[in-house]
Order: sequence, then structure tokens, then C-alpha cells
Amino acid sequence: MMRISRRTLYAVAVAPVAVVFMAGCASSKTSSSTPAAGGSTSSTPAPASSASSTATATGTAAGTAVTATEKEFSIDLSTKTFAPGAYTFTVNNQGKYPHNLTVEGPGVDKQASPTLAGGKSGTLTVTLQKGSYELWCSVDSHKDKGMDMKIQVG
Repeated sequence: MMRISRRTLYAVAVAPVAVVFMAGCASSKTSSSTPAAGGSTSSTPAPASSASSTATATGTAAGTAVTATEKEFSIDLSTKTFAPGAYTFTVNNQGKYPHNLTVEGPGVDKQASPTLAGGKSGTLTVTLQKGSYELWCSVDSHKDKGMDMKIQVG
């Protein structure tokens, strides 16, 4: 007789519910983009995973580490000063609702982290050039609710 662990049973039971829930929360805006050097190859947020504590955007973790803490409805970065170069943003969703981090500016065309359920984290690696960048949550109307900021790379 085959035994199934509680953890496996939970993952099988909860994952489909999370996917259905997240599908309704995903942004209706999608775009395709060409990644900047060292950046992510996906600009459309991926659904959150309930079976893993960390979701990672396509690409390798490299560059200067920056923590982006997100919750309803704000984004806080661990640093305020940026020089040109590669950055890996670790996105920590400390809120109840799904969030992601989308970046747009010189050489970065709406590259986004995975969409993360509350309590989850993921990464986004981008190469920033000199100029102004916008960072926001592209889930539903979160940007309009205050999850939007600009940084200057100098």
C-alpha cells in the first residue's frame, strides 16, 4: 500500500486553488520585451506558487543585491542610490495580496518578477543604465493605489 505524506497531499490540494485564485488577480496588461544584458527574459508576471517559498524570474542571480519589500500598497527599497550596473532585486511580499515588481527605463522594457503570494519572495535581475527608472506592481490596479516609484541611476 502506498503512503502519501501530508505535505504532498496539501500541495496537491492547495496548488490548483492557488492557481485559480491567482489567475483572477493577474494583470490584464501583457507585453513582450527583449531583455537587457543580464536581465530577465520574461516581462509577464508568472503565477505565484503555493508549493515553494521562493519564486525566481528567469535568469541568473547576479549584480548588486537590493531588497524590495512590498505590501498593501507600498514598495520600500533597501537602497536609495543606484549606479549603472547589474542589480538583483529580491522581492519580499509582506502583504496579504499577490504582488510583483516591474521595472522600466533605459534598456529595461517592463521586466517583471514573478507574481508572489503573500509571504513569498522571488528575484528579478536587470541591468540599469544611467537615467530614470519606474518601479511598480503591475498586478491589477496596485500601481494606482501607491505601488509606484521612480529611481535615478547616476
